[in-house]
Amino acid sequence: MNEPTSARASPVAALVLAWAIPGAGHAYSGRWGKAGLFFGCIVGLLVAGMILGRGTVFSQHELWYAAQVWAGGPTIALTPISQYLSAHQGIDYADRLRETGTLYTAVAGFLNLLVMMDAYLKMAYPHGKAEKEKE
Repeated sequence: MNEPTSARASPVAALVLAWAIPGAGHAYSGRWGKAGLFFGCIVGLLVAGMILGRGTVFSQHELWYAAQVWAGGPTIALTPISQYLSAHQGIDYADRLRETGTLYTAVAGFLNLLVMMDAYLKMAYPHGKAEKEKE
């Protein structure tokens, strides 16, 4: 079950899929349990951050966006919604809940970066350290 589903499965494809949809890189390599877990955690953090920040947590003009964009497709999809809400509601930069929501979404981005690296490394180096020590 830990082997790639195809002999021609690409680690780069797993990396790109993991960025586009959190957990998709693991699903591509046949690790469905990890895929579901990572998708739930990352998207859950993004949604929780959006709710805490009242939808105004994604701003391309803030430094936090550099971390948030690593969450991939969901961030790209939620950015126009966040910009719309920011334009109509305004942004209260002193709001602690907005800052907490922004932090949640940034953590989701960094977590997805780690998930992307894991998906890539599991595909690029399928035989782990434990198997090499047995030899």
